[in-house]
Amino acid sequence: MGAKTAKLRRHQLDRFFHQSESVLTTKIPKYGWVKEIREALGMTMQDLGTRLGVIKQRIERIEKDEVAGKVTLQTLRDTAEALDCELVYFLVPKGQGLQKLLETQALKAAREIVKDTEHTMGLEEQDTSRQSQQHLVESVAAELLLKEDRKIWRSQHENSKSSRGHSSRR
Repeated sequence: MGAKTAKLRRHQLDRFFHQSESVLTTKIPKYGWVKEIREALGMTMQDLGTRLGVIKQRIERIEKDEVAGKVTLQTLRDTAEALDCELVYFLVPKGQGLQKLLETQALKAAREIVKDTEHTMGLEEQDTSRQSQQHLVESVAAELLLKEDRKIWRSQHENSKSSRGHSSRR
């Protein structure tokens, strides 16, 4: 995907996420969507099992696995089909959208680039002011964004941060 296409796609996805905010912030029912919808339809586990071609105990397992986060997408897709529903699947950026995520990451990458440069300059006794450093960080970030430079995603700080775990939107 080219840079212009990626930028357009980010804009489209950010608009989609913004428009879908009420759906995206909907909490998962305590006993999962499968059980919630099955019961709302007045369908027993046996009824759903028959529609899905499995035994009642398999439906019980699917519902427990959904709550535990162990169910596969294919199982959910098949179960949704048996419930005459559609599976909707999203990855949603944390925070304010893809463009803001990219801008934040560009600033992190720029700080690392400037920090490395400042370290070298410090060794040569050519320290710069904090204000100059901040201006340089913003300038480097803008350049990284303009070029859609892949250095944006090579930030060591971000890599170590994302390997520590994740948080859920729900």
